[in-house]
Amino acid sequence: MKATTPRLARRIEELLKLKRTLLARIEAKLSEKEVKEARNDHHARRKPRPCGMTIHTGIGCNLGCLYCYVPDMGFPLRPRPYPLTGLQLVYALLYNPYFVPGPSGTLLAFGSVTEPFLAETKDRAIEYLYYTYAYLGNPQQLSTKSILQGSDLDKLLKSIDPKINILITIVTLKYHRILEPRAPSPLLRLDFAKKLVEHGVSVTLFMRPIIPGVTDREAEEILKKAKEHGIKTVVLGSLRVTPGILRRLGATRIIDLEEVSKRLPRRPRSNRDQVTIIENDLKEYIARKARRIGLMVLPSSCSANIWSHGLWCHACKWGPCGDPANAIRLSEEEIIEAAEVLGCSSPRVKLHNYRVLVRCRGSERRWDVLAVWLETLTRREVRVLTY
Repeated sequence: MKATTPRLARRIEELLKLKRTLLARIEAKLSEKEVKEARNDHHARRKPRPCGMTIHTGIGCNLGCLYCYVPDMGFPLRPRPYPLTGLQLVYALLYNPYFVPGPSGTLLAFGSVTEPFLAETKDRAIEYLYYTYAYLGNPQQLSTKSILQGSDLDKLLKSIDPKINILITIVTLKYHRILEPRAPSPLLRLDFAKKLVEHGVSVTLFMRPIIPGVTDREAEEILKKAKEHGIKTVVLGSLRVTPGILRRLGATRIIDLEEVSKRLPRRPRSNRDQVTIIENDLKEYIARKARRIGLMVLPSSCSANIWSHGLWCHACKWGPCGDPANAIRLSEEEIIEAAEVLGCSSPRVKLHNYRVLVRCRGSERRWDVLAVWLETLTRREVRVLTY
Protein backbone atom coordinates (compact mmCIF):
# COMPACT_ATOMS: atom_id res chain seq x y z
CA MET A 1 0.00 0.00 0.00
CA LYS A 2 1.14 3.53 -0.67
CA ALA A 3 0.88 6.34 1.86
CA THR A 4 -1.47 9.26 1.25
CA THR A 5 0.42 12.15 -0.28
CA PRO A 6 -0.61 14.81 0.48
CA ARG A 7 -2.52 13.97 3.64
CA LEU A 8 -6.20 13.39 3.08
CA ALA A 9 -7.44 16.53 4.85
CA ARG A 10 -5.10 18.79 2.87
CA ARG A 11 -6.09 17.06 -0.34
CA ILE A 12 -9.78 17.69 0.38
CA GLU A 13 -9.06 21.37 1.09
CA GLU A 14 -7.26 21.62 -2.26
CA LEU A 15 -10.12 19.92 -4.11
CA LEU A 16 -12.76 22.16 -2.51
CA LYS A 17 -10.71 25.20 -3.51
CA LEU A 18 -10.36 23.80 -7.04
CA LYS A 19 -14.14 23.38 -7.31
CA ARG A 20 -14.72 27.01 -6.28
CA THR A 21 -12.05 28.30 -8.68
CA LEU A 22 -13.34 26.29 -11.65
CA LEU A 23 -16.96 27.23 -10.92
CA ALA A 24 -16.10 30.94 -10.98
CA ARG A 25 -13.99 30.53 -14.11
CA ILE A 26 -16.72 28.69 -16.02
CA GLU A 27 -19.54 30.90 -14.74
CA ALA A 28 -17.74 33.86 -16.30
CA LYS A 29 -18.03 32.12 -19.68
CA LEU A 30 -21.74 31.33 -19.40
CA SER A 31 -24.77 33.57 -19.70
CA GLU A 32 -27.09 34.04 -16.73
CA LYS A 33 -29.63 31.80 -18.45
CA GLU A 34 -27.03 29.06 -19.05
CA VAL A 35 -25.93 29.17 -15.41
CA LYS A 36 -29.52 28.81 -14.23
CA GLU A 37 -30.10 25.86 -16.59
CA ALA A 38 -26.96 24.11 -15.35
CA ARG A 39 -27.81 24.65 -11.67
CA ASN A 40 -31.33 23.30 -12.17
CA ASP A 41 -30.14 20.19 -14.01
CA HIS A 42 -30.13 16.86 -12.19
CA HIS A 43 -26.36 16.49 -12.82
CA ALA A 44 -25.99 19.40 -10.38
CA ARG A 45 -27.67 17.65 -7.47
CA ARG A 46 -27.77 13.91 -8.06
CA LYS A 47 -25.86 11.59 -5.76
CA PRO A 48 -23.47 9.31 -7.67
CA ARG A 49 -24.51 5.70 -8.20
CA PRO A 50 -22.16 2.92 -7.06
CA CYS A 51 -20.64 2.88 -10.58
CA GLY A 52 -20.02 6.63 -10.36
CA MET A 53 -21.89 9.61 -11.79
CA THR A 54 -23.92 8.60 -14.82
CA ILE A 55 -23.70 11.24 -17.54
CA HIS A 56 -26.69 11.52 -19.86
CA THR A 57 -25.45 12.33 -23.35
CA GLY A 58 -28.98 12.17 -24.72
CA ILE A 59 -32.54 11.24 -23.89
CA GLY A 60 -34.22 8.23 -25.44
CA CYS A 61 -33.07 5.57 -27.89
CA ASN A 62 -34.36 4.17 -31.19
CA LEU A 63 -32.31 0.96 -31.45
CA GLY A 64 -35.30 -1.02 -30.24
CA CYS A 65 -33.46 -3.63 -28.17
CA LEU A 66 -36.13 -5.89 -26.74
CA TYR A 67 -34.39 -6.31 -23.37
CA CYS A 68 -33.99 -2.56 -22.79
CA TYR A 69 -35.77 -0.91 -19.87
CA VAL A 70 -35.45 2.67 -21.19
CA PRO A 71 -38.90 2.69 -22.88
CA ASP A 72 -40.48 1.37 -19.66
CA MET A 73 -38.94 4.27 -17.73
CA GLY A 74 -40.94 6.69 -19.85
CA PHE A 75 -38.11 7.92 -22.07
CA PRO A 76 -38.95 8.60 -25.73
CA LEU A 77 -38.11 6.29 -28.63
CA ARG A 78 -37.04 9.32 -30.67
CA PRO A 79 -33.64 10.25 -29.21
CA ARG A 80 -32.39 13.78 -28.81
CA PRO A 81 -29.11 15.16 -27.51
CA TYR A 82 -29.01 16.21 -23.88
CA PRO A 83 -29.83 19.95 -23.63
CA LEU A 84 -26.75 21.14 -21.72
CA THR A 85 -23.62 22.22 -23.58
CA GLY A 86 -20.31 20.65 -22.59
CA LEU A 87 -19.36 23.70 -20.55
CA GLN A 88 -22.74 23.69 -18.81
CA LEU A 89 -22.33 20.01 -17.93
CA VAL A 90 -18.95 20.71 -16.32
CA TYR A 91 -20.51 23.59 -14.38
CA ALA A 92 -23.38 21.38 -13.22
CA LEU A 93 -20.98 18.70 -11.97
CA LEU A 94 -18.86 21.25 -10.11
CA TYR A 95 -22.01 22.74 -8.57
CA ASN A 96 -23.01 19.27 -7.31
CA PRO A 97 -21.90 18.97 -3.64
CA TYR A 98 -21.33 15.21 -4.05
CA PHE A 99 -18.96 15.55 -7.01
CA VAL A 100 -15.21 15.15 -6.42
CA PRO A 101 -13.05 16.47 -9.29
CA GLY A 102 -9.78 15.02 -10.53
CA PRO A 103 -8.14 11.78 -11.70
CA SER A 104 -8.86 10.09 -8.35
CA GLY A 105 -12.29 11.64 -8.01
CA THR A 106 -15.82 10.66 -8.99
CA LEU A 107 -16.00 8.01 -11.71
CA LEU A 108 -17.90 9.20 -14.80
CA ALA A 109 -20.09 6.72 -16.69
CA PHE A 110 -21.42 8.03 -20.02
CA GLY A 111 -24.64 6.66 -21.49
CA SER A 112 -27.38 5.45 -19.14
CA VAL A 113 -30.74 6.46 -20.68
CA THR A 114 -29.54 6.57 -24.27
CA GLU A 115 -27.01 5.09 -26.68
CA PRO A 116 -24.14 7.60 -26.74
CA PHE A 117 -23.16 7.05 -30.38
CA LEU A 118 -26.51 7.39 -32.12
CA ALA A 119 -26.55 9.81 -35.04
CA GLU A 120 -28.57 12.16 -32.82
CA THR A 121 -26.32 11.91 -29.73
CA LYS A 122 -22.76 11.19 -30.89
CA ASP A 123 -21.69 14.84 -31.21
CA ARG A 124 -22.99 15.64 -27.73
CA ALA A 125 -21.29 12.55 -26.29
CA ILE A 126 -17.93 13.52 -27.82
CA GLU A 127 -18.42 17.12 -26.62
CA TYR A 128 -19.06 15.91 -23.05
CA LEU A 129 -16.06 13.59 -23.12
CA TYR A 130 -13.84 16.45 -24.28
CA TYR A 131 -15.02 19.06 -21.77
CA THR A 132 -15.07 16.77 -18.74
CA TYR A 133 -11.55 15.55 -19.44
CA ALA A 134 -10.18 19.01 -20.30
CA TYR A 135 -11.60 20.75 -17.21
CA LEU A 136 -11.94 17.97 -14.64
CA GLY A 137 -9.74 14.99 -15.51
CA ASN A 138 -12.08 12.47 -13.85
CA PRO A 139 -11.92 8.79 -14.89
CA GLN A 140 -14.17 8.22 -17.91
CA GLN A 141 -16.13 5.16 -19.00
CA LEU A 142 -18.64 4.76 -21.82
CA SER A 143 -20.89 1.85 -22.77
CA THR A 144 -22.11 1.36 -26.33
CA LYS A 145 -23.43 -1.08 -28.87
CA SER A 146 -22.97 1.37 -31.74
CA ILE A 147 -19.88 2.24 -33.75
CA LEU A 148 -18.00 5.31 -34.94
CA GLN A 149 -16.04 5.51 -38.17
CA GLY A 150 -13.94 7.98 -40.15
CA SER A 151 -13.96 11.57 -38.89
CA ASP A 152 -16.27 10.68 -36.00
CA LEU A 153 -13.75 8.14 -34.72
CA ASP A 154 -10.94 10.66 -35.16
CA LYS A 155 -12.88 13.24 -33.12
CA LEU A 156 -13.53 10.70 -30.39
CA LEU A 157 -9.87 9.73 -30.10
CA LYS A 158 -8.87 13.40 -29.81
CA SER A 159 -11.47 14.10 -27.11
CA ILE A 160 -11.22 11.26 -24.61
CA ASP A 161 -9.35 10.60 -21.43
CA PRO A 162 -6.41 8.45 -22.66
CA LYS A 163 -7.22 5.86 -19.97
CA ILE A 164 -10.94 5.73 -20.76
CA ASN A 165 -12.66 2.37 -20.57
CA ILE A 166 -15.16 1.62 -23.33
CA LEU A 167 -17.65 -1.19 -22.78
CA ILE A 168 -18.81 -2.88 -25.99
CA THR A 169 -22.13 -4.70 -25.50
CA ILE A 170 -22.55 -8.10 -27.14
CA VAL A 171 -25.05 -10.63 -25.83
CA THR A 172 -25.82 -12.64 -28.96
CA LEU A 173 -24.38 -13.27 -32.41
CA LYS A 174 -27.16 -15.45 -33.76
CA TYR A 175 -30.25 -13.47 -32.75
CA HIS A 176 -29.06 -9.87 -32.84
CA ARG A 177 -31.44 -8.91 -35.66
CA ILE A 178 -34.38 -10.00 -33.50
CA LEU A 179 -33.21 -8.83 -30.07
CA GLU A 180 -31.34 -5.67 -31.21
CA PRO A 181 -33.13 -4.84 -34.49
CA ARG A 182 -31.58 -1.46 -35.24
CA ALA A 183 -28.17 -1.81 -33.59
CA PRO A 184 -25.02 -2.41 -35.68
CA SER A 185 -24.15 -6.09 -35.98
CA PRO A 186 -21.93 -7.60 -33.27
CA LEU A 187 -19.18 -8.18 -35.86
CA LEU A 188 -19.15 -4.46 -36.69
CA ARG A 189 -18.96 -3.71 -32.96
CA LEU A 190 -15.99 -6.06 -32.67
CA ASP A 191 -14.27 -4.33 -35.60
CA PHE A 192 -14.87 -1.01 -33.83
CA ALA A 193 -13.41 -2.47 -30.65
CA LYS A 194 -10.32 -3.63 -32.56
CA LYS A 195 -9.75 -0.11 -33.95
CA LEU A 196 -10.02 1.34 -30.45
CA VAL A 197 -7.57 -1.22 -29.06
CA GLU A 198 -5.12 -0.43 -31.87
CA HIS A 199 -5.24 3.21 -30.74
CA GLY A 200 -4.43 2.23 -27.15
CA VAL A 201 -7.97 2.45 -25.76
CA SER A 202 -9.01 0.06 -22.99
CA VAL A 203 -11.98 -1.95 -24.30
CA THR A 204 -14.06 -4.39 -22.26
CA LEU A 205 -16.60 -6.88 -23.55
CA PHE A 206 -19.90 -6.09 -21.85
CA MET A 207 -22.03 -9.25 -21.73
CA ARG A 208 -25.08 -7.65 -20.22
CA PRO A 209 -27.78 -8.71 -20.07
CA ILE A 210 -27.16 -12.44 -20.00
CA ILE A 211 -30.32 -13.81 -21.64
CA PRO A 212 -30.92 -17.39 -20.45
CA GLY A 213 -30.80 -19.89 -23.29
CA VAL A 214 -29.18 -17.36 -25.63
CA THR A 215 -26.13 -15.63 -24.18
CA ASP A 216 -24.94 -18.64 -22.19
CA ARG A 217 -25.21 -20.92 -25.23
CA GLU A 218 -23.30 -18.48 -27.43
CA ALA A 219 -20.85 -17.40 -24.74
CA GLU A 220 -17.80 -19.35 -25.91
CA GLU A 221 -18.05 -18.06 -29.48
CA ILE A 222 -18.59 -14.46 -28.30
CA LEU A 223 -15.64 -14.65 -25.90
CA LYS A 224 -13.30 -16.15 -28.51
CA LYS A 225 -14.19 -13.48 -31.08
CA ALA A 226 -13.67 -10.76 -28.48
CA LYS A 227 -10.18 -12.04 -27.73
CA GLU A 228 -9.39 -12.31 -31.45
CA HIS A 229 -10.24 -8.61 -31.74
CA GLY A 230 -7.85 -7.57 -28.96
CA ILE A 231 -10.24 -7.41 -26.01
CA LYS A 232 -8.69 -8.61 -22.74
CA THR A 233 -11.41 -8.03 -20.14
CA VAL A 234 -15.07 -8.93 -19.76
CA VAL A 235 -17.89 -7.79 -17.47
CA LEU A 236 -20.93 -10.02 -17.02
CA GLY A 237 -24.32 -8.62 -16.07
CA SER A 238 -27.77 -9.97 -15.29
CA LEU A 239 -31.03 -9.40 -17.12
CA ARG A 240 -33.47 -6.94 -15.56
CA VAL A 241 -37.10 -7.32 -16.54
CA THR A 242 -40.30 -5.33 -16.47
CA PRO A 243 -43.71 -6.56 -17.62
CA GLY A 244 -42.96 -4.94 -20.99
CA ILE A 245 -39.60 -6.67 -21.36
CA LEU A 246 -41.18 -10.02 -20.52
CA ARG A 247 -43.85 -9.47 -23.18
CA ARG A 248 -41.33 -8.41 -25.82
CA LEU A 249 -38.99 -11.30 -25.16
CA GLY A 250 -41.85 -13.79 -25.10
CA ALA A 251 -43.15 -12.57 -28.46
CA THR A 252 -39.88 -13.57 -30.16
CA ARG A 253 -40.46 -17.27 -29.46
CA ILE A 254 -36.70 -17.72 -29.10
CA ILE A 255 -36.66 -16.96 -25.37
CA ASP A 256 -37.86 -19.54 -22.86
CA LEU A 257 -40.00 -17.29 -20.65
CA GLU A 258 -40.55 -20.13 -18.21
CA GLU A 259 -36.78 -20.26 -17.62
CA VAL A 260 -36.67 -16.48 -17.13
CA SER A 261 -39.69 -16.49 -14.82
CA LYS A 262 -38.34 -19.19 -12.52
CA ARG A 263 -35.25 -17.04 -12.00
CA LEU A 264 -37.29 -14.07 -10.80
CA PRO A 265 -36.97 -13.39 -7.06
CA ARG A 266 -40.40 -11.72 -7.34
CA ARG A 267 -42.75 -10.46 -10.03
CA PRO A 268 -42.50 -6.82 -11.18
CA ARG A 269 -44.94 -4.70 -9.18
CA SER A 270 -45.60 -2.10 -11.88
CA ASN A 271 -44.83 -1.34 -15.52
CA ARG A 272 -41.68 0.55 -14.47
CA ASP A 273 -40.53 -1.87 -11.79
CA GLN A 274 -37.28 -3.52 -12.85
CA VAL A 275 -36.47 -6.89 -11.29
CA THR A 276 -33.06 -8.50 -11.74
CA ILE A 277 -33.29 -12.22 -12.39
CA ILE A 278 -31.03 -14.66 -10.52
CA GLU A 279 -28.18 -15.73 -12.80
CA ASN A 280 -25.25 -16.57 -10.54
CA ASP A 281 -24.95 -20.01 -12.13
CA LEU A 282 -24.86 -18.60 -15.67
CA LYS A 283 -22.36 -15.91 -14.68
CA GLU A 284 -20.02 -18.47 -13.17
CA TYR A 285 -20.44 -20.76 -16.18
CA ILE A 286 -19.49 -17.94 -18.58
CA ALA A 287 -16.72 -16.70 -16.28
CA ARG A 288 -15.06 -20.14 -16.31
CA LYS A 289 -15.12 -20.15 -20.10
CA ALA A 290 -13.69 -16.63 -20.22
CA ARG A 291 -10.80 -17.51 -17.92
CA ARG A 292 -10.00 -20.65 -19.92
CA ILE A 293 -9.86 -18.52 -23.06
CA GLY A 294 -7.52 -16.07 -21.34
CA LEU A 295 -9.82 -13.14 -20.59
CA MET A 296 -9.86 -11.33 -17.27
CA VAL A 297 -13.32 -11.38 -15.69
CA LEU A 298 -14.15 -8.16 -13.85
CA PRO A 299 -17.00 -8.12 -11.32
CA SER A 300 -18.72 -4.90 -12.44
CA SER A 301 -18.60 -2.09 -14.97
CA CYS A 302 -16.99 0.31 -12.47
CA SER A 303 -14.31 -2.31 -11.84
CA ALA A 304 -13.32 -1.98 -15.51
CA ASN A 305 -13.08 1.80 -15.04
CA ILE A 306 -10.95 1.37 -11.92
CA TRP A 307 -8.71 -1.14 -13.71
CA SER A 308 -8.13 0.93 -16.85
CA HIS A 309 -7.14 3.96 -14.75
CA GLY A 310 -4.69 2.08 -12.52
CA LEU A 311 -6.78 2.77 -9.42
CA TRP A 312 -7.82 0.56 -6.52
CA CYS A 313 -11.20 0.27 -4.81
CA HIS A 314 -12.85 -1.73 -2.02
CA ALA A 315 -15.97 0.39 -1.51
CA CYS A 316 -18.52 -2.35 -2.16
CA LYS A 317 -19.11 -6.10 -2.10
CA TRP A 318 -17.42 -6.57 -5.49
CA GLY A 319 -14.04 -5.37 -4.21
CA PRO A 320 -11.18 -5.32 -4.01
CA CYS A 321 -10.81 -4.12 -7.59
CA GLY A 322 -7.83 -2.72 -9.44
CA ASP A 323 -4.15 -2.57 -8.55
CA PRO A 324 -3.52 -3.35 -4.84
CA ALA A 325 -0.24 -1.44 -5.07
CA ASN A 326 -2.35 1.72 -5.35
CA ALA A 327 -4.41 1.10 -2.22
CA ILE A 328 -4.06 4.09 0.10
CA ARG A 329 -2.84 3.48 3.63
CA LEU A 330 -5.07 5.32 6.10
CA SER A 331 -5.07 6.08 9.79
CA GLU A 332 -7.98 7.03 12.03
CA GLU A 333 -6.25 10.34 12.72
CA GLU A 334 -6.21 11.19 9.02
CA ILE A 335 -9.91 10.42 8.63
CA ILE A 336 -10.73 12.54 11.69
CA GLU A 337 -8.89 15.50 10.13
CA ALA A 338 -10.63 14.93 6.78
CA ALA A 339 -14.06 14.71 8.42
CA GLU A 340 -13.45 18.01 10.21
CA VAL A 341 -12.58 19.72 6.91
CA LEU A 342 -15.89 18.44 5.52
CA GLY A 343 -17.84 19.97 8.42
CA CYS A 344 -18.08 17.11 10.91
CA SER A 345 -18.04 18.37 14.48
CA SER A 346 -16.04 16.34 17.04
CA PRO A 347 -15.70 13.28 14.78
CA ARG A 348 -15.18 9.82 16.18
CA VAL A 349 -13.69 7.34 13.73
CA LYS A 350 -13.36 3.59 13.60
CA LEU A 351 -11.32 2.01 10.83
CA HIS A 352 -11.64 -1.74 10.33
CA ASN A 353 -10.00 -3.33 7.30
CA TYR A 354 -11.69 -1.59 4.36
CA ARG A 355 -14.62 -0.11 6.25
CA VAL A 356 -14.77 3.34 7.79
CA LEU A 357 -17.29 4.41 10.43
CA VAL A 358 -17.51 8.13 11.24
CA ARG A 359 -19.68 9.56 14.00
CA CYS A 360 -20.47 13.27 13.89
CA ARG A 361 -22.19 15.43 16.48
CA GLY A 362 -25.73 16.58 15.69
CA SER A 363 -28.09 15.73 12.84
CA GLU A 364 -27.09 17.24 9.51
CA ARG A 365 -27.97 16.36 5.92
CA ARG A 366 -24.46 17.25 4.84
CA TRP A 367 -23.14 14.04 6.44
CA ASP A 368 -24.39 12.34 3.28
CA VAL A 369 -22.00 14.52 1.27
CA LEU A 370 -19.22 13.79 3.75
CA ALA A 371 -19.74 10.04 3.29
CA VAL A 372 -19.57 10.31 -0.51
CA TRP A 373 -16.38 12.41 -0.45
CA LEU A 374 -14.61 10.08 1.96
CA GLU A 375 -15.76 7.00 0.06
CA THR A 376 -14.61 8.48 -3.26
CA LEU A 377 -11.17 9.53 -2.05
CA THR A 378 -10.40 6.51 0.12
CA ARG A 379 -12.14 3.96 -2.15
CA ARG A 380 -13.53 2.30 0.97
CA GLU A 381 -17.01 1.70 2.32
CA VAL A 382 -17.92 4.66 4.55
CA ARG A 383 -20.81 5.05 6.98
CA VAL A 384 -21.54 8.31 8.79
CA LEU A 385 -23.71 8.31 11.92
CA THR A 386 -24.64 11.02 14.39
CA TYR A 387 -24.34 11.07 18.16
